[in-house]
Amino acid sequence: AGHRCYREYPIDWIERHLEKAGLEVIHSSKFPILYSHAAIVRQLNVARSKLSLFPSKALAREMGQAIDALEEESKVATDKSSTGRLKLGFDYVVSARMPMEKSVNEGKPKDEL
Repeated sequence: AGHRCYREYPIDWIERHLEKAGLEVIHSSKFPILYSHAAIVRQLNVARSKLSLFPSKALAREMGQAIDALEEESKVATDKSSTGRLKLGFDYVVSARMPMEKSVNEGKPKDEL
């Protein structure tokens, strides 16, 4: 459809760039993402909303059929799940801080260090 997808940066990229910026990574936590059928359908509906932007009607029709099949598949899978949700991917939190020497001494004249 010519639209750019939203993507988060991978956790290892975040940690590397925090360290390159002079920060100390303290802790990283991952949290599983649990999708209900309704949440999956919301995402599939975003895909459906892009079908009119496809370069050909035939391609849009084929993609629409694939989206419909995924919706059916997700319904079967979530119905089989004991929680009614599917665990796919994860969110994360990365904590970082300025190194102690840097934060304590920053801004002080050299003769005070």
